[in-house]
Amino acid sequence: MGFVFVSGRPCLDYVGTRKWRRSAVPEEQLLSPASLAEWTRAAGLLDETPEFTARDLAEAVEVREAVYRTVWARLEDRPPTEADVDLLNAHATRPRLVPTLLPDGSTRREGTLSGLLATLAADLLDLLGDPDFGRIKRCANTDCTRLYIDSSRGGNRQWCGMSECGNRAKVKAFRRRHREPH
Repeated sequence: MGFVFVSGRPCLDYVGTRKWRRSAVPEEQLLSPASLAEWTRAAGLLDETPEFTARDLAEAVEVREAVYRTVWARLEDRPPTEADVDLLNAHATRPRLVPTLLPDGSTRREGTLSGLLATLAADLLDLLGDPDFGRIKRCANTDCTRLYIDSSRGGNRQWCGMSECGNRAKVKAFRRRHREPH
């Protein structure tokens, strides 16, 4: 599926499962309950996932979109919608995912959809009140809609990630430089 984890927070990486939102055909990565399960494992939130259903997927996408709209609202200095506030608060108050320590010293991360969505909603609420929120940036690629926390020393990170948008920008700039007459 090619999930990317470059945002610096689970809630922002989760929002990134819908790519190229401004394009005519955004790329949806959560296409099935199985892809939701795959994302949770790739994100390191669950080692073993329950059998998600189509209804679970719809609920998960609803929460993801509420997270996205809420972050954008804050970045644009406007309040989130009442519906998004209610939805995110309802999920954030539920029990979150909790790792279990096993007798051999290893850990296991198991849980339910409810715990997963509670964890992601709570992560957003923690982020909204965290000084890191001021470091959230939008990718400089005008087609990309990924959000990330700029944790670079100089605070000058431009791209969500070099492997995708940063590399594309460098290739584009290189081609432009070599096309122009000197």
